[in-house]
Amino acid sequence: MNLTPGAARTPRAAAFPRAAAVSFAAGLLMGAVYWALDILSPAPPLLGLTGLLGIVAGERAARAARDRWRRPVPAVRDQGPDPEKGSPS
Repeated sequence: MNLTPGAARTPRAAAFPRAAAVSFAAGLLMGAVYWALDILSPAPPLLGLTGLLGIVAGERAARAARDRWRRPVPAVRDQGPDPEKGSPS
């Protein structure tokens, strides 16, 4: 069993830390801009986090609905004549 960090990570799992760091950096930058312009955040932190939770839940629900909608329909096999009954006369 290999327990070294980063071993056998999926591409999605490997990309997450980078995406989280970029998101955090963007948040810090926007916080600095708000501070420089002397304005308050448009929403209290708890309300903002609740909105983000709603966005994530909506994204997952839409993805699940899209995947369910696009699921391929199993092909119906051509029945043809039944070999036990013989050929139609």
